[in-house]
Formats: sequence, structure tokens, C-alpha cells
Amino acid sequence: MYLFDAGAIFNLVKKGYLKPLAVEATLDLAIYEALNAVWKEYYLSRRLDEETAKKLLSVMGRIFDVIAIANIRSEEKDVFELAVKEGLTIYDAAYLHYALRNKLLLVTDDVKLREKQSNT
Repeated sequence: MYLFDAGAIFNLVKKGYLKPLAVEATLDLAIYEALNAVWKEYYLSRRLDEETAKKLLSVMGRIFDVIAIANIRSEEKDVFELAVKEGLTIYDAAYLHYALRNKLLLVTDDVKLREKQSNT
């Protein structure tokens, strides 16, 4: 099984590749990170028009209705320690920790995070 981070979800949705997401998992924080990615592309970089941004939000809402959503509650200390040890953000460490603990392959477009996964 695979664990998708928000960046991978956002990029797959933008490309219209939705099927892989239906049977996989992500963390609850991916919802907010993915919404933020749409906001950045719409508001900050102006790469999306309002209609396209709203369509992306709608599609992502449906994705988050079907993808398994996990959380790291009660594992905050472990996530923090991994973030410090590996020099990652808490967000990235959360994905990496969950993937490692549950023997999942982390799907990410973040090169640094991918390297950390292969080195741990």
C-alpha cells in the first residue's frame, strides 16, 4: 500500500490521474496542505483562474471522501524527533514516520523527502 503526501495528491489531481488515489492512504494534514497548494497557485502565483481553482477543490474534496485518511495522534514526540534527526519539517516527518511505521511506500514529489525514505 502507498501513502500519498499532499504534493503528490495535488499534482495527480492537476494531471487528472485520480484512480491511483482511490485505494491508497494519506494523512489528515494532507487536506489542508492540498487546499493551501490550490490557494498558492490561484492567489499567489496566479497560475490558476478562479474557475479552475474551484474545480480542483471540488475534485480534491471527492478524493478526500474516498482515500483512507490516517493521523499521527499520540506519536507527536516520535514525529518531532524524526524531524530533528533528519532535518525535515514536521509535516514531512509526519508522512515519513507514518510510512515507515506502517511499512508503506511514501509517494511524494519532494526529492529530499524521497531520499530520506530510501535512507531510513
